[in-house]
Amino acid sequence: MAEVVVDASIALKWALDDEEAVEQAVALRDAAVEGRIVLLAPTLWVYELANGLVSAVRRDRLSRAEAGQALEHLLAIGVELADPAPAATFQEATRHKLSAYDAAYVALARALQAPFVTGDRPLARAVRDLDVRWIGAGTAE
Repeated sequence: MAEVVVDASIALKWALDDEEAVEQAVALRDAAVEGRIVLLAPTLWVYELANGLVSAVRRDRLSRAEAGQALEHLLAIGVELADPAPAATFQEATRHKLSAYDAAYVALARALQAPFVTGDRPLARAVRDLDVRWIGAGTAE
């Protein structure tokens, strides 16, 4: 079964329906739920989800209760967590001028030889030596 690395920007689109490219993100989620692909992310994905939902509450996009429920649902989807080697994350961060957080997804995708799908256009553009796709275009534009 095909493996796909996803970042928190993708998962947050599953909960925040006013985001760009929600339809494409939901299709990716549904493919995983139906067992056609396996979604993977580094452990930090969980904390980035929580932080994104906290931000949504602060901006009055969701109530606290809605955000808590959304977090439960997002975690129940079954994204598998796997951490890349810290040295690989550091190498990706310095090679592509990324934060270590973003580089963790890139390092995981490289280690697994899996595509990486993100909702972050600048991140997709920054990494050209790997199969990185912006969710709205299918490619890194």
